[in-house]
Amino acid sequence: MKGPLLWLALVATVVTAWWIAVAQFPPASSALRQFVRPGPLSPGHAYLANRCISCHEANVGVTAAKCTACHANDERLLGRQPTAFHASIQECGTCHVEHQRSNIRPVTMDHVELAKIGARTLARASGSDVASAATLKSMKTWLRIRIPGELDESSVREVLNCDGCHLSKDRHVGLFGKDCAQCHATTSWRIAEFQHPSPRSFDCAQCHQAPPSHYMMHFDMISKKIAGQEDAQVAGCCGSTQVNQCYRCHQTTVWNDIIGVGYYKHH
Repeated sequence: MKGPLLWLALVATVVTAWWIAVAQFPPASSALRQFVRPGPLSPGHAYLANRCISCHEANVGVTAAKCTACHANDERLLGRQPTAFHASIQECGTCHVEHQRSNIRPVTMDHVELAKIGARTLARASGSDVASAATLKSMKTWLRIRIPGELDESSVREVLNCDGCHLSKDRHVGLFGKDCAQCHATTSWRIAEFQHPSPRSFDCAQCHQAPPSHYMMHFDMISKKIAGQEDAQVAGCCGSTQVNQCYRCHQTTVWNDIIGVGYYKHH
């Protein structure tokens, strides 16, 4: 009988100590609550707030299998060019993190983690073709040398293939090609050292391409009229405004800032 009694006494002691810690020490109580309820879910998952097993597996945590049970047939996600790659990866938790705040989308963008996922995905594929094997090798090299001052920019361009995800959001409309990494870093699209030419410059078309509407009747019937650049108005001074003469209508602050008009929302 001694054995069972000793175990019972030990369990009772542990439970009592735990109860005292929770009751007497707020930090311990807070830590326990944080562990049991780590925070609110994002709006899209809020309905699962009291159904932990919908996403978590005992002794494992969140698994891709749980995620794909709901998201595998998300045609809207898989049908969009920037997110179509989700069809071929088997990891979710690295980029999608829940229990932050209810007003935060559960998406964390990290190109390094994305590259690691890509490397693992390629490594899992048996009988990969020569191109895939070369990509995997380059990717592993890039991940190994991610030390300040030792990063091989050419590897970044070759391996991450910015165009694969960002093609549909190309603000340059193909004007600068597909080698985004020659100007942009993976940390931010903004170019810290970039300085826009003088507002008096006439070389806008070297970097900017007019939208499709400017190649239609919309340009003559609406755009020119708003900016005071109708042919009859400018015939006696500078001639008809052409599509590539951005400076005749636009300020360099923002495209919708029209000279002599101010901010104008076209559509």
